[in-house]
Amino acid sequence: MTSPTKPTPDAGAMTIITRVPIPSSVSPTAVLASLQTYEDLITPNPYLDRFEPRTLSDSEAADPFFFPGGWNMKGYTVYDRVPILPGLGWTRSFAMPCVFQSFAQGVKCCAYAQVGVTVRSSYEVRRRGEVEGGEQLGVKKPGDGDYELVDISQVTCSAFVRPFVRAKFTAAHQALLEKLVKKLTPSEPFDQDSNSELGVSRA
Repeated sequence: MTSPTKPTPDAGAMTIITRVPIPSSVSPTAVLASLQTYEDLITPNPYLDRFEPRTLSDSEAADPFFFPGGWNMKGYTVYDRVPILPGLGWTRSFAMPCVFQSFAQGVKCCAYAQVGVTVRSSYEVRRRGEVEGGEQLGVKKPGDGDYELVDISQVTCSAFVRPFVRAKFTAAHQALLEKLVKKLTPSEPFDQDSNSELGVSRA
């Protein structure tokens, strides 16, 4: 296993680390494969209207946030339809360009949200406690395995919206990780110790 991966430092960004345990009944490799579909990181969004592939710009492809040794770099535009006045049916559509890249332990994603918010995330399947920082999982509970799904994100935004963004981001990404792990229900128990080396085909 390589050392934990962190987004490229940004003096104006705040780092937020979110994690959930991977149950002993779920293969860490299955979680990794789910991440690397990219769609499983997009579709849990409750406000999702649609998403579509797009061509990457030269500057996006050359972003130092992404690994030279990564693979399957893809761009998407994600369209959200967000309620403006709940109960009246008034909504507003937002387009969010995203870039994804696979690497040995997970997926990197750069998302350009509204009001100048840029999110650079690294979603990783790691052994519990391997990634430092953020709130740790603590003592293992019955059913917990030896691995966890970790989201290491740097969020760049104005100081004015930072408290709001931090609160919303943490809750949303916690729910995203939980949904991704929950949907993986193997037909039979899986021995996590047999998956010390993680990886999926680059095909």
